Amino acid sequence: MKWLSALEENETIPSNISEEISDFKIRALDNEETLVKEFSILTQFFVLLSAQDENSMTSLSLPHRKITKKTLREIVAHFNSRKVVLEHNKPVEIMLTKPNKESIAEIRSCKLNPIVKSLYGSINNDLSYEWRPQKVYKLHPQFIEKFEDDNFYVVLNFLQETSNNSLITLQLYDWNLEESLIKNLAIRYLAHKCKNVYLWIDETKRITTIQLEL
Repeated sequence: MKWLSALEENETIPSNISEEISDFKIRALDNEETLVKEFSILTQFFVLLSAQDENSMTSLSLPHRKITKKTLREIVAHFNSRKVVLEHNKPVEIMLTKPNKESIAEIRSCKLNPIVKSLYGSINNDLSYEWRPQKVYKLHPQFIEKFEDDNFYVVLNFLQETSNNSLITLQLYDWNLEESLIKNLAIRYLAHKCKNVYLWIDETKRITTIQLEL
């Protein structure tokens, strides 16, 4: 496959650097007055991502130490369990679990953004995955046909704004390495919008992770 290759031993990908948090506390994020539900492409992305694994947690870093109304209404309000990490009484991270079933049903009843659909449109029925050795592969955009989408940039911008690193890591649940993957709309879009895109692939050709260098 010309459009991707395994990283050589002398090649590296950017490291995610975690900042140490001091004087922190965690509290529930349950101000009902502000948690009015609104639906957007951000809702589609984060709710369907979390719906793939009911035991997963979605974490949003807050490098600017504030939570916007947009984040509350379009993302946080759609989760049944929501907590905020405070450092010196300033919000630094949001932790979300248990996406609301009504929100999931509403999203699935409407037309999905094509990139969101490519990533998380299907329902993951295999939660028994056992870890296997993996290799990292890098996409080569010059061999991938570009796909344009006027809306998904909102998600990319948000991921960049809510991350302390230039490398965004997303779990994948029903992807396998096969030649037809070059036609996947998410691959065709992200390969040309990101500085680099990496796929983590195990020995059974299952793709477990996609990393986006923005």
